Amino acid sequence: MATRDEVYAKFGITAEAAQLFETELGTLLLCARGLRNGWHVTPDGERAQAALNDINRSTLGRLLTTLKKHIDLGDDLEDRFASALQARNRLNHGFFEKHNFRIQTDEGRDAMLADLESLHDELFNAWQIASAMTTITAQAVEEAHAENDV
Repeated sequence: MATRDEVYAKFGITAEAAQLFETELGTLLLCARGLRNGWHVTPDGERAQAALNDINRSTLGRLLTTLKKHIDLGDDLEDRFASALQARNRLNHGFFEKHNFRIQTDEGRDAMLADLESLHDELFNAWQIASAMTTITAQAVEEAHAENDV
């Protein structure tokens, strides 16, 4: 039987996974923009800062839409990221409303915790994929920069 504290803790851990996913997508988008604009060859701090400011003002949905303009995600990955967006929206925009008074009972808290586990898995896995993509893209930026330094 889950306690209120366990539900609240899992909500926080799940929100963390959502934020890490969003941050990773922003980093990936900044790397992609940098490669596309040649900032690894000719740095442009003003344009890079403007791009970062735009990324930081973006919603997760807008980040995904913009990212798809720079990177071909393919159907599977696009679906997975869209599903993670839905999970994040369900978490942040209605989790407690959906569960309403369930927090008042042992069975209700167990149901809430199970829902949070599912949401966390979805968001954590999406974050891990985005993180791997960012690592690969950052390596490409470093290699391209090294090639242009020679």
